[in-house]
Amino acid sequence: MVRILASFLILLSISEVGGENITSLGQTPDWSKLDAFQNKCSVENFRSELEGVYCPRKSWWSPWIKFENNQIRIRKSAGTEDWYVLNCKPDSNQSRKMENQLSNIKIIALDPGHIGGDYAEMEGRNFQIGTDPFVREGDLSLRVAKRLKSLLQGKGFEAILVRNQLQPVTSARPDDFERSVQKWIIDRNLTNLPEKKLQELKNKRRELLFYRVSEIRARAKLIATEIQPDLTVCLHLNAAPWKDPDQKKLLDRNDYHVLVNGCFMGGELAYDDQRFEMVFRLLNSWHQTERHFAERINQCFSTETGLPAFSYKGPNALKIGDTPGVWARNLLANRIYPGPVIFMEPYIANSKTEYQRIQIGDYQGRKNFDGTQRLALVEEYAQCVLKGIMNSTGRK
Repeated sequence: MVRILASFLILLSISEVGGENITSLGQTPDWSKLDAFQNKCSVENFRSELEGVYCPRKSWWSPWIKFENNQIRIRKSAGTEDWYVLNCKPDSNQSRKMENQLSNIKIIALDPGHIGGDYAEMEGRNFQIGTDPFVREGDLSLRVAKRLKSLLQGKGFEAILVRNQLQPVTSARPDDFERSVQKWIIDRNLTNLPEKKLQELKNKRRELLFYRVSEIRARAKLIATEIQPDLTVCLHLNAAPWKDPDQKKLLDRNDYHVLVNGCFMGGELAYDDQRFEMVFRLLNSWHQTERHFAERINQCFSTETGLPAFSYKGPNALKIGDTPGVWARNLLANRIYPGPVIFMEPYIANSKTEYQRIQIGDYQGRKNFDGTQRLALVEEYAQCVLKGIMNSTGRK
């Protein structure tokens, strides 16, 4: 659910660390981590994945990546001639790698999107119609995660929740970023803004660093160091913009889609850490596994819900494969979480149908919605993801 005003999107802009361009709270890349891939990929496969998944426009990647004979050169620091040189070989056995990854899926991390609870208002992931109970994405995603965990465990998987309560994973809080916010204001010559606007901007910046950046980075660390899954499933619910935010009226639109990592735009590749993270994911061959799971989960949503697949219109998303509703986007979670990551965005929570289902809550069996017999939303969501995972791994 997207609720943040467009005017605040600048808040997660670049930060400088040691003269390099690094995203907010990011770290200087360790390019030596690519040494493990020396002479293990081909120029042809690298370029095919780069242009077909990770960065579809040459004008976006050409300042940062050069192809020379059997070498790939990647610029390590913006504004320098410091390059990482990756030596390549003719055959990289990409399909074999994917087959091995699929057969080894045993531990699945379930990441309930956002925080919910008392943090839902700050996150902008809640809404209310009249005096009805609030719809909070973080609360709903946690309910789905808990149900899906039970279903997966019943099928022999080890399923682990990244967040198991309506509390943040990060130990940081908005006030912890005061020094960073002050520097951010000074670096951007914003000190002369009217006092009220300045304080609003500072507060929004502190909150964003807390729930959107620090929280996701804390989850990434937990996934990498403790859970160490074979697959991570990020559970979200989508929402559409209100026609009139001051007079909220439920919408007719309702759809679903599933995201894999990809579609890094030119401005994003200007960040040294994002450029490294893109190359690292590409060389690990995680995309093939992500696409395999995303397509099968999407097919289950199509069959079970009867809803149409959502299609993006702008340059920030890239259609992947022929299965409707599978798209590549570069999000913080699906970029920095290690291993294959599936990012779920089913339903339009402020649609007439899904709002009604959310308000009804759990129920046994099926009920009729718009001529279709539907399970309760949480149950339907969990069952669709389960079936997609089962189909992907060949289990019954």
